[in-house]
Amino acid sequence: MQQLIKNIEQWAEDRNLINGSTPQKQMLKLMEEFGELCAGVATNEFETILDSLGDCLVICTIMRKQLKMEKLFSISHCDNTNFNCGVAAQIVQANIDLGNVASELSRGCDLSRLEDYLSGFENQLDLIAQFYKTDVQTALLYAYIQIKNRKGKMIDGVFVKEGDL
Repeated sequence: MQQLIKNIEQWAEDRNLINGSTPQKQMLKLMEEFGELCAGVATNEFETILDSLGDCLVICTIMRKQLKMEKLFSISHCDNTNFNCGVAAQIVQANIDLGNVASELSRGCDLSRLEDYLSGFENQLDLIAQFYKTDVQTALLYAYIQIKNRKGKMIDGVFVKEGDL
């Protein structure tokens, strides 16, 4: 997992996402990908879920690097196989955590609190992954395989893949 994170950080550096973008711009991408995750959950499309989980985690990794957070990635794997409320409870909590991340970024960033909220979001992603009988490492690897050779262009601090230009 550590090497995978380092590979993602290098990928982001190579595309100037660490210094040429901001956490606020990455937040926009994170909200976009979280929306795709919600759509995948709503339609029960596993590949969309796996892809968007991984994409969310890639963006979290980039944000952590931009903000110089000490932890590379902060999943405290929860072995929570009791999903009486279904995955909806994890989606709702992830959305709350995501809102808290956005709120901290807009207020000027209490780094400790921001890291807690980002960790909370990542942990919810872990629970969502477990619900679909996968894990965050698999999702992150899936996303990295998709992006590792991706070309694109930085537009106003946001990396836009070649196919979307």
